[in-house]
Amino acid sequence: MEQRLEFVREYTSGLFTMTELAAEYGISRKTGYKWLERYEADGALGVHDRSRRPHSSPHATDPELLALLVRLRQRHPRWGAKKLLTIAARRAPTTDWPCPSTVAAHLKARGLITPRRRRQPPLVVASTRAPITRANEVWTTDYKGEFLTGDGRYCYPLTLRDGFSRFVLRCDALTAHTLAVTRPRF
Repeated sequence: MEQRLEFVREYTSGLFTMTELAAEYGISRKTGYKWLERYEADGALGVHDRSRRPHSSPHATDPELLALLVRLRQRHPRWGAKKLLTIAARRAPTTDWPCPSTVAAHLKARGLITPRRRRQPPLVVASTRAPITRANEVWTTDYKGEFLTGDGRYCYPLTLRDGFSRFVLRCDALTAHTLAVTRPRF
C-alpha cells in the first residue's frame, strides 16, 4: 500500500508523467489511473486491495422459492429435496425450480437435514490360510449365479475349481441351490 501511496504522491507533485511513473513502478498506465481515481474518491484507503468477489450472482436461487421449500420441509420433516421439489412443482409448474442438490445444500445449511451416520468399515482379518503352492492341493466350489434356460426354468451352475491353477474341473447345472440338490454332486 505504501508504494501505491508513494506513486500517487509523485504523480500529484507534477514532476512526472503517468507514462514515466508507470514504467518506474512496473505497472500499466491503466492501473496507475485506477489508483489515482481511487485515491481521489476514497483517500488513502482507496488504494488498498479490494475483494474481487462479485456483489451478486445472476444464478442465485430465489429466496422466496427457498422460503417456500423450507416451510414445506418444516411441515414434512421426512421429505427429501426430490420430493419437496416434486410437490412444489405440482403447485407452481411454471416456476423455474432449482436442482435437488441445491435444495439439499440450503436445507442442510439451515439445519433441516441431519447427516446420516457413517457406517464403520468392516474389519479386515488377515487370512490364516497358507498360500497354495501346487495343483490339486486345494479345490474350491461355488455357485456362479443363475440364469433362465430356453424352457423358462432357472439354472444354477455349480463349479469345482483347482485353487492353484483356477482351472474348472467340473461345472454342473442344477435346478436349485439347496443342500438336497447340491450334496449328491459331492
